[in-house]
Amino acid sequence: MIKLMIIRHGETIENAGNICQGQQHGCLSELGIQQARNLASSLKNEEIDVMYSSDLQRAMDTAAEILKFHPMLALKTDPLLRERSLPLWEGKPFPKNWKWEYLPEGSETNEDMMNRASQFIQKLLATTDGKSVAVVTHGGLIRAFRTVIANKPAADYFSWDVSKNTSVSRIELHPNGKHKLVEVNNTDHLDLETPGTAQLFS
Repeated sequence: MIKLMIIRHGETIENAGNICQGQQHGCLSELGIQQARNLASSLKNEEIDVMYSSDLQRAMDTAAEILKFHPMLALKTDPLLRERSLPLWEGKPFPKNWKWEYLPEGSETNEDMMNRASQFIQKLLATTDGKSVAVVTHGGLIRAFRTVIANKPAADYFSWDVSKNTSVSRIELHPNGKHKLVEVNNTDHLDLETPGTAQLFS
């Protein structure tokens, strides 16, 4: 079994400005940096054997804060963990009244996202069985991970709540494919006086 912790990057300047980032790098805002530091502090005693990140800067900068408490780990980056490609929107404000269900031509589809998530899961199963793995990635791919783990069709991709910045989700990966969602969208580290924001799966 692999204990997989999936983390969304901290808030970016582009997030705050309603700018589409897609596979552009993005830059953590002051709030995003503080979110990442709070997250890192909350994970300082966490057992982490392997640390992965998207190769986009906003994810790597978030991972770097976690690694300050885990200096023996080397960060591994993987383009499979990137956000959805949205070439016609990237770097521009999202259109008014836009909906994820209606994406511009040339964008990655839900199926594309799920294929990337599945490829990464298979990569982990082949290389890190028995390990505790942390992954810093993006909201779009986190939805893909959840859809794949729950064995749901691509049509259910948008049924998942949006992952909040620096939220933590936990998954158990099993070689037999009977994976388990353990926790979704935990942001307790952002407001320690208001616990209970996570969804637990028994």
